[in-house]
Amino acid sequence: MSDIALFFNETFKEYDPSIRNGDLALGEDLESAVIISLFTWGRCQADETEENASRYGWWGDKIETDSVDGMGSKLYLLKRQKITEETIQKAREYIEQALKWLLSDDVAEEVTVSVERSAASNDRIDAVIVIRRGDKRKTLRFNDLWSFL
Repeated sequence: MSDIALFFNETFKEYDPSIRNGDLALGEDLESAVIISLFTWGRCQADETEENASRYGWWGDKIETDSVDGMGSKLYLLKRQKITEETIQKAREYIEQALKWLLSDDVAEEVTVSVERSAASNDRIDAVIVIRRGDKRKTLRFNDLWSFL
């Protein structure tokens, strides 16, 4: 199944829809879904941010108020944190939370998340996500996850 292809714009450090021959390009639906899940800002709880700060979140989450699913991740909460073991652990937790819908909606049978300080640079966090669907595995790498925040 195809979805709108997203590409990483190195200049602006963001994902954009891919355009080919004046039209939206198609890409892999799973990869697009993971990118949207990770880099859309999910709503945080009041105790997870400073007083009177925006809690962000996608407006569509308000439609189904009793739903435990929410769009996006809380990775943005880490943007002003130093890279410590605690920060790396939090990043892993936020990624797992953002992708748990893959399991609950039976899109995947297993999602494994690995987050670590980059071996190439001490001021960088890298993430590897492995998604198993049947006998197929999809590995997504996000080098320099920190720059996305």
